[in-house]
Amino acid sequence: MGLRMLLAVALCSGCGAQLSDGQDPSLGGIAPTPDAGGGTATPLCTSRAVYLSFDGQVLIQGPSDATLNQASWMQIPLGVAPPYQGSGTTDRATTIKTITDGVTAQLSQFPVNVTTERPTSGNYMMIVFGGLASDVGSNFGGAVDQLDCGDTRPNDVAWISDNGKSNQRAINSAIGAIGFGLGLTATSDPHDCMCGWDNNCPRDDSVPCRLGSPIARDPAARQLCPNLTNPDLTPQDEVAAIRTALCP
Repeated sequence: MGLRMLLAVALCSGCGAQLSDGQDPSLGGIAPTPDAGGGTATPLCTSRAVYLSFDGQVLIQGPSDATLNQASWMQIPLGVAPPYQGSGTTDRATTIKTITDGVTAQLSQFPVNVTTERPTSGNYMMIVFGGLASDVGSNFGGAVDQLDCGDTRPNDVAWISDNGKSNQRAINSAIGAIGFGLGLTATSDPHDCMCGWDNNCPRDDSVPCRLGSPIARDPAARQLCPNLTNPDLTPQDEVAAIRTALCP
């Protein structure tokens, strides 16, 4: 009955724009932050949490809103992402922990709340891991989020495929998805976290990506914010953008 109700809602939802990382079509409770002494540090950035969803998720086409499981980039009314690496994977728990720890570490300079449990209050960005593009109605095979120029929707929804590639690739895709959902656009530096987000930059996923502060935008990117009349002359400060959005 619940699934039928979701389908009915989805059929009434409008179409949304889809965006992805990169030129590669195959790509596109709250955990406290560890401190240097091996203890825990209280998160300082509390405006929004980052919710990593690994256990399967129904998604509905509509204005992006993590609290409603709605994503505007979907090309189908209703999609279901299966659990991330849920079939035939013996070290799934280790993989999920590695990705979660990696995302937390790469955001540690803020620090932000990174959780694998859905928050019960407040704003949060949801990144869904698992399945193929056809499962969730993505036009892009590896990762997708909506470019949110001006950060008008705080509860973004992104998706990352279950493509069996490296954990670092999944981590870097998650950081890039957060940036894209805040209005950061693609760069041309292979080591920058926004490399490959709908441009031809060949991202290096052998190492953790970096956040440019500042860094030049790629004027040839296929997705740009309309207020950037000269994106090649308008560098973006990725660190400042994330801190402004996530920290009070």
